[in-house]
Amino acid sequence: PIKSEKTPDGEYKLAQLFRANRGLFDIPTLYGIPMISGKDSMKNDYMIGDTKISIPPTILFSILGKIDDITKCITMDVKGAGDFIYVLGLTKEELGASEYFSQHGFVGNSVPVVDGKANLALYRALYGAMQSQFVRSCHDVSDAGLGAALSESAFAGDFGMEINLAPVPKQNVTRDDYLLFSESQGRFVVTIKPADAPRFESAMAGTVFARIGTVTEEKKIIITGLSGEVVIDIETEKLKDAWQKPLDF
Repeated sequence: PIKSEKTPDGEYKLAQLFRANRGLFDIPTLYGIPMISGKDSMKNDYMIGDTKISIPPTILFSILGKIDDITKCITMDVKGAGDFIYVLGLTKEELGASEYFSQHGFVGNSVPVVDGKANLALYRALYGAMQSQFVRSCHDVSDAGLGAALSESAFAGDFGMEINLAPVPKQNVTRDDYLLFSESQGRFVVTIKPADAPRFESAMAGTVFARIGTVTEEKKIIITGLSGEVVIDIETEKLKDAWQKPLDF
C-alpha cells in the first residue's frame, strides 16, 4: 500500500497495516499463540466503469488447536428447559462499526477494545468449567451482540428464553438496545443445569459473569429491560427467519 495516482490513500492504508500488525503482536504475545502463517489484502479494488469499489483492508489470521477429548466439546445450542442462562464478560458502550448502528445508518466512534488480560482469565476459567462438564451450551457474543447470541442459541436448540437485562455486567451502559447490541469482545452466553450452578459459579470465581435468565419450553424470547418492563416478546421462529433472510435468493 504505497501512495500513487491509483492509490491516493496509500499512506492511510500503510498506517492501517502498521496498526493491525501491532495488534497482531500484542494479543498473540499475551495469549501465547504462535503465529505461523497469515495473509493481508490491502488493495482489494475493483472498477465498474468509472466507479471504484474497495473492499476494506483484510488480515487473515488462522489458529489451530489440539483437542484432547472431543466428547468435552461444547456446542452453541441450548439443551433443555429450566437450564440457567449466564453471560460471561463485561458489556461496554462499544457500538462503533456495529451491526446495530449499520442497520440505522450510523458508524459510531466507540469501537470495541480488547482487554486481553481479562479475557485470558475468563477463557481459562471457562475451559476449566467445560472440562468439569458443567457447561451445557456455549456461544460467543460477537456480531450484533448479546441479542443475536441469545437468539441463535435459542432457535438452534428449538427452545425459548426468559431474560432479564438488569444483572448483565456492564460499564456505562444505560440503554436496553445498547446492552443488547454492543459488540464488546471476549463475552459468551452459556447454559448450566440448575444443580451444577453452584459449582459453575465457583469455577468462574474471579471473573465477570452473571445469571440473566432461564431456558423455556415455549419457543419465545421474552426480555425484561433495565426499567423492569418487557422490551422484547417474540417467537424464535421469527428470529430465525430474520437470521436466514440474507441467505435467501
